[in-house]
Amino acid sequence: MKREEPLKVMISGAPASGKGTQCELIKKKYQLVHIAAGDLLRAEIAAGTERGKRAKEYMEKGMLVPDEIVVTMVKERLLQPDAQENGWLLDGYPRSFSQAKALEDLGIRPDIFILLDASIPPY
Repeated sequence: MKREEPLKVMISGAPASGKGTQCELIKKKYQLVHIAAGDLLRAEIAAGTERGKRAKEYMEKGMLVPDEIVVTMVKERLLQPDAQENGWLLDGYPRSFSQAKALEDLGIRPDIFILLDASIPPY
């Protein structure tokens, strides 16, 4: 019997749109590996890796961490065995066309993309 491919999900939305709540629910229901680029960056910085040191320099200057650093971190995490076997939930990433294109070029595509729109209509 052929094993079903694990689910791959990307979720995006503005701050306070409910991403955190939805990620918890989706992660639990589908047993996915939750991956957030910010968490990966913080872990690299805390571990004192070369990539973390480079990222920290940009962050301390109030600059965005270059795509080459973030894309590599995300790619490496998505290719780890737990994410490959259980599927993944990519939280708040990609954030730009260039990041999306980089993932696409690597053959990394979600099965579903969820965009949370929590805009408040004018009164």
